[in-house]
Amino acid sequence: PRLRCARPEASIAVRAAMLAPRCLVANSRRRAGAQCLGTRWCGAVGHESNRLEDLLHTAATDRAELKSQLKAQGDVNRQRTEMLLKSLQAAELDRAELRNELASLTRDFDHLAHKFKDETVGSRERVQRKGIKGRGAQSRMAYRPSIEYAEKQPTHVCELSHQSLAELAMLNDHCAIRERLLREVMAVDHISWGQAHEVLNTFDRYNEKFYWFETLPYRIGITLAFVGGIASAFMVFEPTVAEWYGVNIAGEELPEGVESIDEMTINQVGTWTWSWMEPMIGTASFVLLCAQFTRAQASKMNMKTYSDRILGWRADRLSQAFPQYDSSMVRAWAKHLPKVGYDFFPNYEANFRQKGPASGL
Repeated sequence: PRLRCARPEASIAVRAAMLAPRCLVANSRRRAGAQCLGTRWCGAVGHESNRLEDLLHTAATDRAELKSQLKAQGDVNRQRTEMLLKSLQAAELDRAELRNELASLTRDFDHLAHKFKDETVGSRERVQRKGIKGRGAQSRMAYRPSIEYAEKQPTHVCELSHQSLAELAMLNDHCAIRERLLREVMAVDHISWGQAHEVLNTFDRYNEKFYWFETLPYRIGITLAFVGGIASAFMVFEPTVAEWYGVNIAGEELPEGVESIDEMTINQVGTWTWSWMEPMIGTASFVLLCAQFTRAQASKMNMKTYSDRILGWRADRLSQAFPQYDSSMVRAWAKHLPKVGYDFFPNYEANFRQKGPASGL
């Protein structure tokens, strides 16, 4: 207290000297605390900066992935857009083509409807007769074809449609059956109508191998009937033949009062020979009548005759030899024998000037 009162400056110095160590300790403590706080702050700041860097890196990665996805999505959308545009263009072209086809079909349908109307009897234009009352059958004139219509009529069976040929074939028309087989050959072998006739000529040559055996009974029957008819006429009415047969075969003598056959007329010769010729001719006629009656009854019972069996065997043999063609068409064509001349030789279609029958209509 004395120092404080005597010398204030000294007391201040003393107090400063006394407080100096305390201040140094406090400063050191403050500095240490500041250093500790700084260290903690730096650590926190570093941790936050690392975390921010990680977040930025992750954001950059996500951004790159999003960019790539957006780019890929954009490419896909672009491709889809291009495909849609192409589809729209193709649809537009198809639509235009369908419009053209529809217009063409409409024209064809109108044309066919007009043709069908012309072909239908009930749809033709009605022409009223002059001076006739009413609209009955006698009041209208008959239809007269025009020149244009007449120029379009078919002149050969090949101009008919498939349906017309099928209907005629069901009626056993050989020309229609033949034309159907020609078209079958064309479809199978991919050849023209003219070349298909060569295939039918091959069929004829194959059938000719057994033709003479198949038709032998007919030839024998024709020959025997022809010879028997002429011989019976000579044996009944011809004087020389009648005398020779009556005396040498039948054992008969000339009528009483007749010394020579020349004295008898033809009618007298027939009266003389009829006594032994009547039983033979009558028996032969009755046999033929019974055979004809038997055949008629067999046909009524739908029983196959010799001709049916021969033609069926002929058709089966030809269809088996050429299995690439439709068997029904081949068999229907084969069930037809070719025309025969007076020399008994067949006239095949290959021998005609024109390929096939002239017309068939």
